[in-house]
Amino acid sequence: MLLENTTKKKNENNREFIYRVIKENIMTLNLKPGECISEVELGNQLNVSRTPVREAIVRLSEEKLIDVFPQKGSFVSKIDLNLVDEALFLRDLCEKKLLKMACEDKLPTPLMKLLEKNLAYQKIILDFEEDLHKFFDLDNEFHSLIFEYYNKKNVWKSINRLSTHFDRLRLIDALQLPHAIQTYEQHQKIVDIIKNKEINIIDVFITEHLSKFKHVINNYLEKYPEYFL
Repeated sequence: MLLENTTKKKNENNREFIYRVIKENIMTLNLKPGECISEVELGNQLNVSRTPVREAIVRLSEEKLIDVFPQKGSFVSKIDLNLVDEALFLRDLCEKKLLKMACEDKLPTPLMKLLEKNLAYQKIILDFEEDLHKFFDLDNEFHSLIFEYYNKKNVWKSINRLSTHFDRLRLIDALQLPHAIQTYEQHQKIVDIIKNKEINIIDVFITEHLSKFKHVINNYLEKYPEYFL
């Protein structure tokens, strides 16, 4: 277990630092679903005592990212498909509503510039086959830009809190180049929908955009059975 992104940020206290590092490593699949995690090893790598590590584990267990079993140990939570389904349900409702708002907006020019810039960066990563973790970050940013533009930043935060299991599944998918290319093409279609005010196709398109994961879950269940409940 070798942690990544362990540089402490400015104004970050020990509790925030430890929590962030462990969570980021879970969300990037560096700490894999079902993997046993050791308080001692985490403390040694982060050069901290066991107490703040234990506090971070308790907090992450409350967020359903770590399972703690007395007398057995702590483990990264396996991906729960029921939680994936809940996240899909919420995103489906919110993203349809926001896209309709964008289509009804007379001049969303600043938003279009932000989305097109994000798409340009996505394409660079795909064209040069760079680290697809960066593509995944841009995927998240693409959606967050729409929420933030229409003053729904806290809604996006709520979606993220509910989407930790869904996002790990999304990352598994995004790390497959053909699937990342398909996601890019769907993002381009979202921009076209806003430009052309195609409000009538939003419901069907967003449902298809989000439900693609339902079609590939069986493949991942077969390929990574140890990752799922």
